[in-house]
Amino acid sequence: MHPSSSPPSASVRTILPLAFVTGVSMAAMDLYLPAVPALQADLAVSVPLAQATVAVYLAGLAGAQLLWGELLNRMGPRRCMEVGLALLALTSLGCALAPGIELLLAMRLLQGVAAAAATVVAPTVVRATLGDADVVRGIAAISMVEAIVPAAGPVLGALMLPLIGWRGTFWLLASLALLVLPWVVRIAPRRLPGLDSSHDAGWLGLLRNRSYLRLAASHALCIGALLTFLASAPQLLLHSLGQGPAAFAVLQVLGVGSFMLGATQSGRLAARFGHARVVQWGSGAQLLACGLALGVTLAWGRPPYAVVLAYWMSFCGALAVRGPATFGDALAVPPAQMGRGTALLVLALLAAGSIGTQAVAPFMGRTDGAAPLFASVLLMLAASAALVWRYPRIRRPGAPSA
Repeated sequence: MHPSSSPPSASVRTILPLAFVTGVSMAAMDLYLPAVPALQADLAVSVPLAQATVAVYLAGLAGAQLLWGELLNRMGPRRCMEVGLALLALTSLGCALAPGIELLLAMRLLQGVAAAAATVVAPTVVRATLGDADVVRGIAAISMVEAIVPAAGPVLGALMLPLIGWRGTFWLLASLALLVLPWVVRIAPRRLPGLDSSHDAGWLGLLRNRSYLRLAASHALCIGALLTFLASAPQLLLHSLGQGPAAFAVLQVLGVGSFMLGATQSGRLAARFGHARVVQWGSGAQLLACGLALGVTLAWGRPPYAVVLAYWMSFCGALAVRGPATFGDALAVPPAQMGRGTALLVLALLAAGSIGTQAVAPFMGRTDGAAPLFASVLLMLAASAALVWRYPRIRRPGAPSA
């Protein structure tokens, strides 16, 4: 039975371990990034082969979303977490002990598959086990971890690299996975509450849910806009603004700070004004910020650095307000569909980010690349906002089908 509300202590006991395991899974990418050049030199491989250790991890992460979505109902959240974290520890050990690039690439692919368990299971458990009043707060907490790790992970990885080497990074990841395993197992349910296997839990049933499709597509386009800008920002700052790596670091720090500030208020705002309003207001704020940045770019030829900072802080703050409510409402489906719903949503946002990044890539080496980038992001944000302008009617988990 899905509770209407959860005691604060129960919410904390659920949210913290899930947020931590999400952070550990993400660290397999972000903590590792500074070690790529050292790995290349140690194994005497080419730059493309060294970079492939990043690409195959992302391929495993994206490709395994549907796998874990399928396994969640069959195995249950607890067993999925056990298998995912155990596999993450084993593949991290395999990476640490790999004698050559071939085995390392295979282990990195499986490491991505293992990390995908957290991206599917964590938000699904939050949606299924917490009451409506706590869902936004729970997803916001996980989102804060997802914002902190990409910003802090490379910094910590770079600081540790001279001390432990690139292989030590993987020993650390294995230790973290084993450390969090018993903590998560204690709070993850064996089965999703209210799971009814006789319900239409297949992919077609989910794809017939128009509310889910609209909210999932809106969230995917919004995150796709974020990933498109973030992946393109280093090139934008270098070629269009003449700024170095320090400018990107400042951009990241201010963006993460804005996101965390917004995330601390998202639950309160959603409870006070309703999910529909905070999602619509957040969408409007993102559109306004991007539209102003594009207008300044078209008027001046290239945006001042301060304009880029203001845009990014506004975007991230608004995302923190609208994102948890959108994600939570998208997963307001019967428990039998939640795992698949989470998997499909995460896969969609990864695809949107990949497509957007590739679409603007030809312009990023030019001095006038800012206008195409902001125009592409604005187009994605406009489509995202259009999908929630008239907010879908949400059928809460456990409610009878129409």
